[in-house]
Amino acid sequence: MTGNDMRDARATLGEMWGFGRPLKMAELGRACRLGGRDPGASIRDYERGTTRISGPLSALVEMMLAGAQPADPLEEIRSFGSSRED
Repeated sequence: MTGNDMRDARATLGEMWGFGRPLKMAELGRACRLGGRDPGASIRDYERGTTRISGPLSALVEMMLAGAQPADPLEEIRSFGSSRED
């Protein structure tokens, strides 16, 4: 999986999950249970190509694209408010 594939996955998953827009980076990070203060930071690094996307993360995103739901409820993943989390 490449950074562009990850960006495309955010767009597809946002539509699949009924958000009506691409997932924000933090939303995908939360869906994948990435750690840290800003789970979107890792997604940003993957999309920029500064960090290699691991096999397990790639498999997880591909499974979600194939219809698997994230382990946590979508209400807990969705970002609300006006914070900048592209």
